[in-house]
Amino acid sequence: MIKKGTSVVTLLVLAMVASFIAKLGQTITCQQVDVALSTCMSYLTECSAEPSIACYSGALSIKHSIPTKTDRQMAYQCVKDVATKILSLKDDAAQ
Repeated sequence: MIKKGTSVVTLLVLAMVASFIAKLGQTITCQQVDVALSTCMSYLTECSAEPSIACYSGALSIKHSIPTKTDRQMAYQCVKDVATKILSLKDDAAQ
């Protein structure tokens, strides 16, 4: 029963991530990047040994939403800005 509940929560998170990701042709915002990657925090701060499925999905959603070099650079800068504020960031996980 716990796995079923976890699956439902994961699907809801993925739906939220998908709704925040920019549609093709629109510029992605730092807020969208932050929301999409928020499920990765437990992994990035050593609270979990592996990234969650929602974390992978959020990262893939961002990857597919930033087709141009300029968009990728902007998203990368958003991630760097957030990373500087996380004191317990696990360096190898962030690679």
